[in-house]
Amino acid sequence: MRSPVGEGRERLLQALFDEFGETGPSPKLSMRQVAERLGVHHTLLTYHFGSRPGLLSAVLSEARRRDNLVIAAMGKDLGFPALCRAIWSFYSNAEHEDRSRTFFHLAGLAVYEHKAFQDFAADLDDLAHLLEAAALREGFTVVDAKQQSIIATACLRGLLLQRLLTPDAEVDAAAERFITSLTTTTT
Repeated sequence: MRSPVGEGRERLLQALFDEFGETGPSPKLSMRQVAERLGVHHTLLTYHFGSRPGLLSAVLSEARRRDNLVIAAMGKDLGFPALCRAIWSFYSNAEHEDRSRTFFHLAGLAVYEHKAFQDFAADLDDLAHLLEAAALREGFTVVDAKQQSIIATACLRGLLLQRLLTPDAEVDAAAERFITSLTTTTT
């Protein structure tokens, strides 16, 4: 008896994590090469993920979901600036650099092929929701919490992109300066 489609997709996602880690396969690998490494036929990957960008998107979305669980657990009692600092520390860590590169690669593709990356784009707000909850805990109004979380998410992502493009201490200092500025605006 065949397993439901969702279970097959989940097993493939787990196999992708087992084989390639949380960054997923390199964007340079073809679907056939990925399938070969997993020991499955490439049409199975196409059936479940549609395309190589779809596969990368699914892996990265799952990795981000897992990251957000970790960040939510460590940040459940943190204030807004402290949670921003924890997020920066998490994503600016060298062990997440490949995943960050994949994130920006897919974000760029999503700008041009929004329909193909709808699921990926829909998940982008998860981090902002975590920050919004922290802002609400600090007494922000609902509107201010939402806006502040959007600003912080955009700034942290922009700084992370800058760090990938020009990795020097100035970017980390700029991130700290941005986060410190949040302390003065939220008190």
